[in-house]
Amino acid sequence: MNIPLLRRLREARGVFIPLAELGTDLGRVRGELDELEAFGFVLERHPYRGVAYQGPAGQFCPDQIEFELDTQRVGRRVAVWSRVTSTNDLAARASGSSANDGLVILAEEQSAGRGRRGRSWMAPAGSSLLMSVLLFPPATLASAGWLTALGAVGTAEVVAASTGRDARIKWPNDVRVDGRKIAGVLVERGPGAIIGIGLNANLARDDFPGALRESATSLRILLGEPVDRSELARALIRRLDHWYELGRSQGPETLATPWRNRSEHLGQTVRVTTPSAELVGHLDDLDLLQGLTLTLPEGLRHHVPLRDLLALGPADAGPDDAGTPGRSGG
Repeated sequence: MNIPLLRRLREARGVFIPLAELGTDLGRVRGELDELEAFGFVLERHPYRGVAYQGPAGQFCPDQIEFELDTQRVGRRVAVWSRVTSTNDLAARASGSSANDGLVILAEEQSAGRGRRGRSWMAPAGSSLLMSVLLFPPATLASAGWLTALGAVGTAEVVAASTGRDARIKWPNDVRVDGRKIAGVLVERGPGAIIGIGLNANLARDDFPGALRESATSLRILLGEPVDRSELARALIRRLDHWYELGRSQGPETLATPWRNRSEHLGQTVRVTTPSAELVGHLDDLDLLQGLTLTLPEGLRHHVPLRDLLALGPADAGPDDAGTPGRSGG
């Protein structure tokens, strides 16, 4: 597939380009356009004006995702599946060999995706970005908390860049816009570490179950039009690779500031659950490596180490609003 040709058409943003400007061998150009249309890209052809790009393919395009990706580790290989039980399951099968470090698995549909508190993560085929990344991190980056933050920060940055909206991280593993969940992260361990990400891309409001229509959103809802999921996957792979390589070269603290700055809870009155107590106070600080600092109602400051943090949410949170570790997206 001629990806430079596809890129040129996309960059014209619907403006017609004469065939003669796309190549001197018009027969070859027409054949390459036929190939793009056969894959699912929407093109408009005119006998005199040429061809104009009208929309992305409905399915993931591996060539489009991998072309000049230029990442160091994440995305060394990209595997796209039509239907799987869970992308995390496939990544787990590949984790027996460190040669698969950086493998990215994408699926159009999954039948047994895992969500928070054991709930299923279901979406209509072709509507979401369902991704798992297999890594073999050094010991300094191997904690589930750091890897969850990696997935959440990378996803939040891509959502913000795509929509121009503020994307926040609801501790520990949800990405939300205007208080509505748009993505979740699930980290699982085996011989390697697997970061599973589920991002609502092209779901319409009616695609969500009734109970979720007021608490969830998608890029399509925010933008008012469908998004190119291949470009979305490409952008997310790059952001994950950026932060992972920075962590490898400079240490895990490099992720602390972007993670803290996107916290939905910082500066709010929150309820914190530890093994020994439940605390309510003002969240003064949230450190990726050290834990959180609260100001309690009586004015005392209290530090909760990250290892003791069982749940964190708004002070008036119900069970569905209180964050609990490591459950969403794979």
